[in-house]
Amino acid sequence: MVIMKKITPKRAVILRETHAMQTAEIPFRDVPYLPQKLKVERRSDGTILIDNGQPLKPYPKHMLAPIKQWAETAPDRIWLAQRHPVNPSEPGWQQVTYQEAWRSIQRLAQGFIAQGPPGPVMILSRNTLDHALIMYAAILAGCPVVPVTPAYALLSQDFQRLDYVDKLIEPKLIYVEDGQQYQRGLDGMEIGDRLVIYSRNAPDGYRSLDLDAFARDPDPASLQQASDSLTPETVAKYMMTSGSTGDPKAVINTHEMIAANAKMVRSIWDEQRLDEICGGPQVMCNFLPWSHTYGANAILHNITDWGGTLYIDWGAPTPDRLPEMLRNLSEVSTTQHTTVPAAWAALATEFERNAQLAETFFKRIVCMAYGGAAMGQDIYERIQTVAVAETGQRISLSAGYGATETSPTASNVHWPNDTMGLIGCPLPGNTFKLVPHAGSYELRVKGVNVTPGYFRNPDKTKAAFDEEGFYCLGDAVRFADEQDPNKGLAFDGRTVEEFKLANGTWVSAGKLRVQVVQATDGVLSDVVVCGLNRDDIRLLGFLNQTYCQKLVGDSRPLAELVDAPEVIGAVRSALYNHNIQHPNTASRIAGIKLMPTPPNADSGEITEKGYLNQFKVQAIRAADIDRLYQTENDPEVLLL
Repeated sequence: MVIMKKITPKRAVILRETHAMQTAEIPFRDVPYLPQKLKVERRSDGTILIDNGQPLKPYPKHMLAPIKQWAETAPDRIWLAQRHPVNPSEPGWQQVTYQEAWRSIQRLAQGFIAQGPPGPVMILSRNTLDHALIMYAAILAGCPVVPVTPAYALLSQDFQRLDYVDKLIEPKLIYVEDGQQYQRGLDGMEIGDRLVIYSRNAPDGYRSLDLDAFARDPDPASLQQASDSLTPETVAKYMMTSGSTGDPKAVINTHEMIAANAKMVRSIWDEQRLDEICGGPQVMCNFLPWSHTYGANAILHNITDWGGTLYIDWGAPTPDRLPEMLRNLSEVSTTQHTTVPAAWAALATEFERNAQLAETFFKRIVCMAYGGAAMGQDIYERIQTVAVAETGQRISLSAGYGATETSPTASNVHWPNDTMGLIGCPLPGNTFKLVPHAGSYELRVKGVNVTPGYFRNPDKTKAAFDEEGFYCLGDAVRFADEQDPNKGLAFDGRTVEEFKLANGTWVSAGKLRVQVVQATDGVLSDVVVCGLNRDDIRLLGFLNQTYCQKLVGDSRPLAELVDAPEVIGAVRSALYNHNIQHPNTASRIAGIKLMPTPPNADSGEITEKGYLNQFKVQAIRAADIDRLYQTENDPEVLLL
């Protein structure tokens, strides 16, 4: 249980006074980034190539090396910690050291070796100690893993997406955290005689073993042979794309991609100085799922490569899971924190009213980051207000950028940052290619972190790369300062989400979506931009339920929030201001319909990152779009 400290009059005065100060004059907490040495090549056709300039630090040939290294050099250091898996309300944390983890990984890897020739392993589990152990063990044994979002098995009614992944990958074995919990999902696939491995509660009707029965005493010779067979080109994972623009694809993740990407991030740090500032190894507390590249590679594997400690957070920025997220962050003083904007929006409010949370959070932290979506400047300012009140300094809050295909981080803002919307500069080890496109640049990338392609999908693999071998991300970017590339790039929308109005005007739906979400400063979590062959642009709007409940002062459901005067007023005011700043036809919003139901992940409306699949939503909610554009007055459509 989190003890919520009241904001004392003194604390409230400090926060108000800090907010009134010019925060730009307050120094940042020391961030030991290495100096930037950007290399820029401009071609005659307007194309620009950008390299970081800093050398990429050496990386191992496979991604098991860091665990073995830390097991030998820091055996008693905590690698992972989690709450009690059955009764998470119990106090304290279950922990596993690097040495304990490496021993368990070897025993489980021996179990995979005993099953015969390597084959893919499907993982159906939330983030847990066992999930990490079985994943790294399978990879050590040469078995590529495909971690699948648990929602495909737990929330789905028809298991269409789960069955799609199963038939595409054809996993030889399947791991589930709880056999009974995932029974319906297993029944939704054609398991046949394939082995199901589980941590708790055997599933009914299948050949199955629990982890202890599956593991074997290590045979050093066979384990060494398995390790020696791993090369940089060996497939470690098939990571499913989020499907923000279509059906998910299985992205091939090699050992080199993942191992190098961790070192790419570390190559822009003075690591010795960083550990001195933090008072020891890196510590994180994070909820981002390992079935997605952000949580699996950018969080779990990067903290492993650092030799740090990760506390597994089973909370999230949703009304039912937010208390758990706050409980964990109130106990664990992290050195770095990276998460999605929805979580930062929730934390901004909680920092303002929960002194214990703020004190613990800002005690050791050196840098903060966000990714996956746009974040408003207002959220940043509110967080910095509390940071200054707690520490007397600002804490850099920046963005990373990448994709499942770049494993994932291709660039970040590696300097003290106070401007939201930047994606920074490329990390050492890859090259950005900027191709002129509709007043900005289409972004492409080549490097050691880029996938060789999509599993069993040669057509989409071929289409994803240009004639020089650069991966086409489908995003548009612009320079923060055209005269100084060192100030980084800013996200400028999705090129694959452009369409024309009836008058022939091109609309960048991705760019406009970012602008609108930022303009509402937390009221809207996302929007679908409509207007193909229509006279004007209108939106389907999805509310940030947690923020809107705080706005109205109670916990009313989403279906009632869409009619709340406070919410309607905030949305109307934000869009009115947006239209003043963007009066042209390609950006002006003519109307919005607030959705009384959230996007449905099961039907493909929302991706695991929280992105809306613009195409799927418009197809599924075609009736709402018709109402959005009907000529008669509709009380559910806000016209501007």
